Amino acid sequence: MPLKQFLYDIAETVFSSVAVLLVLYMTIALPEMVWGSSMEPNFYTNERILVERVTKYFKPYQRGEIVVFVPEGESRHLIKRIVGVPGDVFKIFNCDVYVSTGGERFKLVESYLGDSICTEGGNELKEGRSIKLQEDEYVLLGDNRGVSLDSRVFGIVKKNKIIGRVIFRFWPISKIGFVI
Repeated sequence: MPLKQFLYDIAETVFSSVAVLLVLYMTIALPEMVWGSSMEPNFYTNERILVERVTKYFKPYQRGEIVVFVPEGESRHLIKRIVGVPGDVFKIFNCDVYVSTGGERFKLVESYLGDSICTEGGNELKEGRSIKLQEDEYVLLGDNRGVSLDSRVFGIVKKNKIIGRVIFRFWPISKIGFVI
């Protein structure tokens, strides 16, 4: 095989691979890097995750799912957990989250949080004040509530600001696996 043909084949393979990866990243799934301590102890800085971007068009987001989104007026992507979904009446009171939905009222059980974690209100979601989430509105909170920049600070998140669900952690190797 002449050198010219070999170089052409290599270039064609590299170009095709890059094109396929770009299409996958732009439409199906996107790799992201976790930054900051707001999701500890479940996610740490420099961990790598895969964000799935397709099912949001077919399946509504559920309470407890971890998502990546862009807050209003920001450009960086953040990772948080969905704790309030459309139709909820949502309230933060006395270190806990309370939800009223479909005629049912309950204190949100958040087994993914440590025992000593206290959820306090903030500038946007004030302590003791109930809010009703409209269609396409979500409340997103970090798992490390004491340091998390989340809906308590920047307010309710619209569905169009959510990039997708975190489905897989691929770095570090010791923690590789699907995110539940």
